[in-house]
Amino acid sequence: MMLLEVRDNPEREREMEAEAEPEPDVTWEALFQRRVVMAEGHCLNLQELLRGLLDAPDGQARSDMAGMEEMLRGLEAASTQVGLAIANMGAACNLAPIGKAPREWAPPPLHSVDDFDSRVWLVHFLLQKGSEIAKRVHDRLETARVHMSAAAEILEVLGGDDHSPWVEDLAITELMYGLLELTETLDLTVDLVAVTTTAREDVFSDSGGVG
Repeated sequence: MMLLEVRDNPEREREMEAEAEPEPDVTWEALFQRRVVMAEGHCLNLQELLRGLLDAPDGQARSDMAGMEEMLRGLEAASTQVGLAIANMGAACNLAPIGKAPREWAPPPLHSVDDFDSRVWLVHFLLQKGSEIAKRVHDRLETARVHMSAAAEILEVLGGDDHSPWVEDLAITELMYGLLELTETLDLTVDLVAVTTTAREDVFSDSGGVG
């Protein structure tokens, strides 16, 4: 399964294409910094979206069709943000070796210590760690979306708006499973934000910056 399905979604395609556009006459350091900042921004957006989805009015999850549709739209938006975060972290990691960061996570041998920038290496390491967390977030989001979609299908196919109690019970069961997945997703996202925020702080640290 692709991380993001962008076909038949022109708005998402435009957003991703805008972030992928080449930027002439810009140093690798500036590009690296920009990708780190953008990655953190998408992770913060993701965290806000997930918190909004979990903060249902009066602590009650809506199991009507309108509530399901709103939830699915929110999950689609969250999927977009995690995909863009992954893309920007990947782009930054591809730029890092230009700044003499090793491609592997492990530090280089002592005889080559002068051949890499420790700051770039640290940010590179954090982004690789962040990418792994983001992929787990994506998988959790997809699982939540399966449960939410099932709840919506149960309401639409079996009951419509005037459904019987047993139909609603089935829908609520799927909804609860989906919300449990979203809770786990939010916990992972908090970790993801912590990693990308640290990367952004380090890339602009006072001790000389990147490069």
